[in-house]
Amino acid sequence: MSLISSNRIILKNISGKDLDGLFRLYSDQEVMKFFGRTPAKSKQEVLEVIKQNIHMKEEGTGVRYAAYLKDKEDFVGIITLKRYNARNRRAEIDYIVSPEYQRKGLASEMLELFLEEVFREWNLERVSAYVFLENIPSWKLLEKFNFIREGILRHWTYVNGNFYDSYSYSLLSTEVK
Repeated sequence: MSLISSNRIILKNISGKDLDGLFRLYSDQEVMKFFGRTPAKSKQEVLEVIKQNIHMKEEGTGVRYAAYLKDKEDFVGIITLKRYNARNRRAEIDYIVSPEYQRKGLASEMLELFLEEVFREWNLERVSAYVFLENIPSWKLLEKFNFIREGILRHWTYVNGNFYDSYSYSLLSTEVK
């Protein structure tokens, strides 16, 4: 997939053209708190992330897409398929929506487009997602799309000197909305 769209969103393969939008995301302390990363201090750090994403796609282990508003071409966020395991037909997903676009239904559109595409294109049986307990909008979004909460992963992520617990979620191919 290189480009798919809904009424309001376009998902594109990540590239260097996304640097400014990605830097805004990756340098935001509040956003990165829930993404399990220390905020980026420079665009060079984010360029390395872009290179890793391109390498991940070339290796066939995953893919990351940039999401844009269709009518204005504003950068909305990212959505990722990673840790693809062909033998077991499973992978993990994650996503970030820019703060100015949160709570506007755009994450739902991103996730709906993405799930339809990755289950078909990657021949997946199972997709997993891990969400900090405190990130209520994110785990509610997953539940809206029939993801099943499987449990709590205690001290799953270490960021800025603190451990955070996460919910573990999964969605099977037969459960996709």
